[in-house]
Amino acid sequence: MNIKLDYNTPAYLASLFVSMIKEGVNPHQIMVGIVQLATDTQDLDGMTASVECLRYLLGTMPIDTSAEGVSKFISSLALQGVTTLMLLDALAVACYSCSLADSAAVIRLTFQKLAADKIIAKVLDD
Repeated sequence: MNIKLDYNTPAYLASLFVSMIKEGVNPHQIMVGIVQLATDTQDLDGMTASVECLRYLLGTMPIDTSAEGVSKFISSLALQGVTTLMLLDALAVACYSCSLADSAAVIRLTFQKLAADKIIAKVLDD
């Protein structure tokens, strides 16, 4: 299986997540930061399935809030123009690169559903 980054996602995000995972940060801790960023920036607002997708994703991954600094750092990436979809995409690639195929698959499916929902929401708004 060959997972590539979406053309909108900066490659440094996947490299950052790979480094974090190799240093002992687990994907669950990173997900808390991604959900926090999505909540703070509201970049998924107006997307019908966004809440359900994130609930499903979090339901498959135990919530791990033990790395508060990681969550705050991930959340701060919004100031650099990083979106929830970019982070999910990069995390899926990082999980796959670190042989966490199950996590990669669930995150990738969530990314694809949210990306499709974003297109549908845009079409409906136009």
